[in-house]
Amino acid sequence: MAQGMLAIPITETALADRFGRRISYLRISVTEHCNFRCSYCSPAEGTPYFSRKDHLKPEEYDRLIGIFKNMGVRHVRFTGGEPLIHPHINTLINSASRHGIGKISVSTNGLLLGRKAPGLRESGLNNLNVSLDSLEPDIFEKVTRGGDLQRVLEGIDAAIAAGISRIKLNVVLLRQENGHGLPELVRYALNRRIDIRFIETMPLGSAGTEAQHGQYLSASEAQSLIEAALGKLYPTTRSTDNGPARLYHLAGNTTTQIGFITPISDNFCATCNRVRLTATGRLVYCLGQESGMDLLPLIRSTYHDAEIAELISRGIWQDKPERHEFVNDPERSSRIFMMRLGG
Repeated sequence: MAQGMLAIPITETALADRFGRRISYLRISVTEHCNFRCSYCSPAEGTPYFSRKDHLKPEEYDRLIGIFKNMGVRHVRFTGGEPLIHPHINTLINSASRHGIGKISVSTNGLLLGRKAPGLRESGLNNLNVSLDSLEPDIFEKVTRGGDLQRVLEGIDAAIAAGISRIKLNVVLLRQENGHGLPELVRYALNRRIDIRFIETMPLGSAGTEAQHGQYLSASEAQSLIEAALGKLYPTTRSTDNGPARLYHLAGNTTTQIGFITPISDNFCATCNRVRLTATGRLVYCLGQESGMDLLPLIRSTYHDAEIAELISRGIWQDKPERHEFVNDPERSSRIFMMRLGG
């Protein structure tokens, strides 16, 4: 399709960019703070202090979710930092549910799931992603810089018991730290009948850049390591809302989907359907670039919802880039602070 042409016209009820991609997925960061300091996400000295005074308030998140819903967003994911430390996370999930968002997700490190899982489910959460990079306590503690593996595992079991519809494990591929332990992570997912995704490291910020340079393990190599231990993986038919993961299953088990996400070895930008909203109200168009627009002053002004929707639509159309530049221009993404953007 020629640049500047759309398969559908831009309207107030449908977001799209100039490359013909429809936007139906909004990732919302609710905090930049986290109770872990993972080596590929946070600098060793910890995260800088972020003032709360300029953060979105629950009612402002609610208003923006409503605006995006009316523009065609059908999937909202709450991220961080660690979203479960936000005091109003259940209220925010309920906002998405009340606005009629069909798929409501949370990405978490799992530390607080043990006591929060039932409330999340009752608020309307129907998809949960839990970061789990190793089942070995010493390696888990090293990667997370002090995380408690046992509490995370108990939290996953609590989420299963709470009846959250879809639970996925997210594993960042780290050659030295967890390359040898990938089959055991798959076995863990199989035993609990939950899904698992393996994600290539990305050069986001100083921590991500260092991890990508020193620990990079491609998805194809990870797949080979898993198949050598567990047997051949067979492609699974993807549903339209499964995002960028290439999905597989083991023979005789189609319940657990095993996915591989390849931002470096085989980018999936051509099918990107998402934008990101930070806790400070900045709408970011691409994970690997800084282009975006500040929504906080708009919703704290006299702008009506329709006017804000028009500005959002115009901004995405004009400025959402065709692709990230992780490989061609890594300096562009190295300036991005992962904890602020929310992944």
